Amino acid sequence: MVTSISSIGLHGMEGYRIQVEVHVLEGAPAFTIIGLPDLAVREARERVMSALITMGGCDVSEKRVIVQLSPPEQKKSGPFFDIAIALGILKEEGEINVEFDANIAFVGSLRLDGTIQSVDGLLPSVLVASQLGFTQLYIPSALELPLANIPSLDIFPIQHLDDCVAHLQGQLSLSITGNKCANVVAEQSSRPSEYDFPPHVLGHERAKRAMMIAAAGGHHLFMTGPPGCGKTMLAERFPTILPLLTDQQYLEMVSVYQMTNSTPPPKRIPPFRSPHHSSSYVALVGGGSNPKPGEASLAHHGVLFLDELPEFTRKTLDMLREPLESGKVHISRAQGTVTYPARFQLISAMNLVRVVIIELKIVIVRVVLKRFKSIRTEFPVHCWIASIFSYHSFPYR
Repeated sequence: MVTSISSIGLHGMEGYRIQVEVHVLEGAPAFTIIGLPDLAVREARERVMSALITMGGCDVSEKRVIVQLSPPEQKKSGPFFDIAIALGILKEEGEINVEFDANIAFVGSLRLDGTIQSVDGLLPSVLVASQLGFTQLYIPSALELPLANIPSLDIFPIQHLDDCVAHLQGQLSLSITGNKCANVVAEQSSRPSEYDFPPHVLGHERAKRAMMIAAAGGHHLFMTGPPGCGKTMLAERFPTILPLLTDQQYLEMVSVYQMTNSTPPPKRIPPFRSPHHSSSYVALVGGGSNPKPGEASLAHHGVLFLDELPEFTRKTLDMLREPLESGKVHISRAQGTVTYPARFQLISAMNLVRVVIIELKIVIVRVVLKRFKSIRTEFPVHCWIASIFSYHSFPYR
């Protein structure tokens, strides 16, 4: 008999249905996970076995356990499937008598004592669960998700594997988190007064008007001025005059932050990201062997501020063409293409300075000196050499 339990896998921000098939056999002791698992998925063997022994003495160390993650051609990453694997083993061993519906999904990672812990990318999994047709979703309770109420999806927070088993057998009733999460979103819909932009910025009337026009029309902004005149200060306050994020925009923004295990901005104010000019293009648009979002995606529905614009490399700036045009970042790797959202307003700034560029023609100087030495002329050589230096004074444009 093979037990099949549903879960959710992620590829970037896109989710897909996973069927966790568990079969426990008599034979040579082994615990095998197949279906293109990565290292985090394969390490579920130790986590699941330790949790099962700790919670009730279900020991399968002397048996052969085979876990198949379908679809087999899709690479699986992240510790999303620990709960489903543990429940499948318990069902195979006769510890629980539960029929698992195909529209019930389990997402979360196990600690060695059976406690269920959160994983990066949990919120994107919840958002795609309803799209995949799931009606019930079991997730870790350690993380408070800023979710709006999803009518077609019942979300059950679980703290320990024992609680999940007891609920499935009807011995414990878990509460649904939909209303609580909706209240969390409602509480974060107000703008704090200390972020008011125009009253707290003295002077710069033309700059403030330009920023208000950019905020109203969704335009990008470019500022120039001497050092210390307030360019960075104005840019940091720009998100405070933007409209508060809607429920859908806020959930999309928090989803991106969860992919990088970062803390999203409070009070649903649009995010503000200011990468250093020495940042690489991977840090700016995302990448890596296991592609993660970059600063452009973390500024989704917000502001990306590039201070000291001339200091960024040309390759780094060229990488911003795609997100500026399409609002998305596509990262291609051998195992596939990952897409992250990156719709932001770009604000760039640079100092207005005058520089003196001296062009020295060393080769010509040597040739001229050698020539004058050979003809033994009385011509003032220093006057001719001075003409080889050209002095230009101009501002950056």
